[in-house]
Formats: sequence, structure tokens, C-alpha cells
Amino acid sequence: MDQGLAAILGAAVGASATGAAALVTAASASRLNKSKARQEACLAYLTLVAQIRMELVDAGRHLRPDPTGLYEPLDTATARARAADIDARYRELVTRHAVLMLAGPRRVYRQAVRTTDLVAEPLMFVTRWSAGPGPSAVTAEQAQGFDRGMDALARGLAQFADTAREST
Repeated sequence: MDQGLAAILGAAVGASATGAAALVTAASASRLNKSKARQEACLAYLTLVAQIRMELVDAGRHLRPDPTGLYEPLDTATARARAADIDARYRELVTRHAVLMLAGPRRVYRQAVRTTDLVAEPLMFVTRWSAGPGPSAVTAEQAQGFDRGMDALARGLAQFADTAREST
């Protein structure tokens, strides 16, 4: 009888240990999957912001006066199409907030919202310039406002990257 009881207890202990190991493995895999999902969401967001920034820089070069003559001014139709494309990407950026909100943590989402808000000012200048009479109508104050907005966007992009790196 003692051997039978020992066998039953041994089997119960073995089954419990196996079950506990399976739970630990499943929890670890779940954390790893969630971390990977966060990293992918942050990378997708970061990539889109960087692309928008590059498009804004390029549009800014072609839509305002260029004393060096390096950048050919855009015709009205091309300028409007480019501004509309950047605006569409901005709207896509806003929709990515939902993914970041679900992926967490909250501070990454908040930083994404702040970074997205920084896109709005240079985008406003590009949209206004693309509808206007041409680069000669862009004032020095507007050009400086655009440059300040682009500098703020670059800093916001770096802050988002730092926040995401610390949180994933």
C-alpha cells in the first residue's frame, strides 16, 4: 500500500511540476509575443513619421524661395498633389495611434500623439504654399516657421524613439 500511495503521490507531483512548467513557458511566450507586437507597432509608426518628415523636407525645398537655385519650384498641380499625399499619410499616422494604444504602454501612445501633433504645423505650411501663387509669395517668417516646425518634429521623432526603446 505504501508503494502504491508513493506512486500516486509521485505521479501527482510530476503532473503538477509539468503543469507549472507549461504555465511558466506559456506566460513567457505571451510576454515575448506582446513585446514583439509592441516593437512592430512602434517601428511601423516610427517609419511612417520618418517618411512624412522626408516628404515635408522635400516639399519645403520646392515650395519656398531658393536663393541657391538648387531646387526647381513645383507647378501648382504637382504641389497640390504632393501636399494631398502628405496629408493622407498624416491621416494614416493618426490611425496608427489605435494600434499603439492597444500595444501599450500608455507613455508610448502619449508620445506618439505628441509627435503626430508636431507634423501638423509644417504640413499646414506645405498645404498653404501648395495652394498659393508660388514660392515668391512665401514670406521669410513663414519659411522660419516651417523650419522651426521641422526642427520640433525631428526632436519629437527622437523622443518617440527613445520612449519606445525604453518601453519595449
